[in-house]
Amino acid sequence: MAGASIEEVLDDTRRFFVRERALLLPLGFATFGMATLIAGAAIPVPVPKSPTAGPPPGPWMIALVPMLLLALVGYLSISRMVLRSRISVAEALGDAVRLMPRAIGLSLTVFVILLAINVVASMIAGLAGSALGMNPQAMLILALAMVLPPSIVVTARLTLMPPVLADRESSIRQTLVDVITLTRGHVLRIVALLIAQAIFYVLIAAVIEAALGSLLILLTRAAGVAMLAPIVVNVLLAAFNAVYGCFWTVLFASFYARLRGGTNGI
Repeated sequence: MAGASIEEVLDDTRRFFVRERALLLPLGFATFGMATLIAGAAIPVPVPKSPTAGPPPGPWMIALVPMLLLALVGYLSISRMVLRSRISVAEALGDAVRLMPRAIGLSLTVFVILLAINVVASMIAGLAGSALGMNPQAMLILALAMVLPPSIVVTARLTLMPPVLADRESSIRQTLVDVITLTRGHVLRIVALLIAQAIFYVLIAAVIEAALGSLLILLTRAAGVAMLAPIVVNVLLAAFNAVYGCFWTVLFASFYARLRGGTNGI
């Protein structure tokens, strides 16, 4: 199997992104960016009772469906553009829509796998904690220690599903087999990329929401239109997510292209 150094993948990503940015960015705004705008408009901002509290369940959860669909279209269409030379945006979008049933099936499969890991680990931690007389906090730590390693490995092994599906158009089962086979021996590199992806996102999103958000609140209050501040912040986040989503989709598609043994289209 072909090698895939991070340096080569980053170089492929940079080259493709710079060359095709005029096509990539509008597509990113229409998919990842639009999903962010829907999230900002639909998901309530609660007054949390604890730092980890989230919005309560409610009708807003219906918005998760178009958000997921838009993200899947973005992953598949951009991966298709990376892996097929001289394909148009319209063709890439058409291919992505055609592959959506399989992409949804794969997403549900991953969800079930991760859910099963959580349920089994929680049951084992509960039984072990009861037998050892652990307090609830210690049992929670034990459950997390049992959940995180297999969840990270599964996520890393299945991260390349969008480009594999976009390239090979296989069935759900065959796509899973292909992606697991391709990522064998590359888990550490994929985990490193996923960690970098998460860190960069948290840092930049924090700057947009905290620093720029605070500045916008002050400016809009001074102008007497304070209600515009959250809207502007959400638009900025949507723009950021569009660029960020495009970049990382191109990167993982480039990683897959290296693993399959060719970078045609990049």
